[in-house]
Amino acid sequence: MALEAVVRPNASGRLMVITIAAVPLLFVISGLVIRYAAFASVSEEPGFAAYARALCRWDCAWYIDISEQGYERFPIPDHSNVGRWGFFPLYPMLVAAIRSVFPFPTILVATFISIACSYAACLVAWPLLDKNMRAYVLYCAFLLSGPFSFHFTTFLSEPLFVLLTSCVFLALKRSSYLAAGVSSALLSATRLVGVFVVFATVIQMFREHRRQGGSALSFPRWLLGRPDLLVAVLISPAGLFAYILFLYLTVGDGFAFLHIQRAFGRVAGNPLVFLWDGLSAVPKTGWLPTAPQWSALAAIAGLALSAVLAARRQYGAALFCALCIILPLITNLASMVRYVIGLAPLTMLLAILLSASKLIWLAALVLFLGACYFTTVAWIGGYLALV
Repeated sequence: MALEAVVRPNASGRLMVITIAAVPLLFVISGLVIRYAAFASVSEEPGFAAYARALCRWDCAWYIDISEQGYERFPIPDHSNVGRWGFFPLYPMLVAAIRSVFPFPTILVATFISIACSYAACLVAWPLLDKNMRAYVLYCAFLLSGPFSFHFTTFLSEPLFVLLTSCVFLALKRSSYLAAGVSSALLSATRLVGVFVVFATVIQMFREHRRQGGSALSFPRWLLGRPDLLVAVLISPAGLFAYILFLYLTVGDGFAFLHIQRAFGRVAGNPLVFLWDGLSAVPKTGWLPTAPQWSALAAIAGLALSAVLAARRQYGAALFCALCIILPLITNLASMVRYVIGLAPLTMLLAILLSASKLIWLAALVLFLGACYFTTVAWIGGYLALV
């Protein structure tokens, strides 16, 4: 009986590990099948390479150029005045490094890396979802087989951004502040808004200090007395600072990633006006919302979910997500849907909320899988230009 008591828990644990690994793998396969079917329905060119090229839309082309050619040093004759500096370097560097080992086209290498990052992000999400299997299944389905899964399986920054964001919050959940700092540094080299995650780290440190009986006033002194925590905070924006230094040395403008935004039509304005303009852009024919309406609704939904995170006392995640939405919203609504769905705390929260009822969970799962085909067709066809 004693031996049986030992064997059964071990067997159960192994089965759980296999299940956790198998769930996202199944959605990797189903997502590839659905998206390839969508590609085949609108393309006469067969093959996985053609499929990967078809999904490479909009910003994907910029990342390919950075991975293959690096950043420009103006002036360059016969080139556009829109530089590549607005796109942060970590993911293109990763793709370039792996492509140097595997001699395949850039988009093929990037596609496989994106799928691998999204798969890894699902695994990291398991403890963040408090081992809620229904929420885990739904989250994996959303990333890998959902209506926006093409964002997480092509050469865009979302796969790495979601993975690193999840790593930061898992490290904070476990009070591994140095690991959180390293992940934050990498995150800040992936996208500009990644630097905001340092606020989540400081908030978690403050909460830990309060749990130990410390006062708010004594927090700075307590923090200064913990070199490990100071290092974690100070290295968090290292990726951003490294990119600023690189641009200063090569272009002569350390903030070229900000200054180039004007060439992309991003000029600071009133975010409330942008939201109103987006909601007011009613369709001239049909009943489906326009791209500006989708973007405005995504921003509103993202801010609402951030408020829910705050209500659940996940203050660090709430502040991080709100800042990641508000900063681009100050310029315009472009790519807002992509920015919102790329915020791991929000999509995890959505998965948890939708999993409260088994019937709603099942309906959401079917909706995710069913919508994947149609949204992929729209993405390939260029109808989702602003999302």
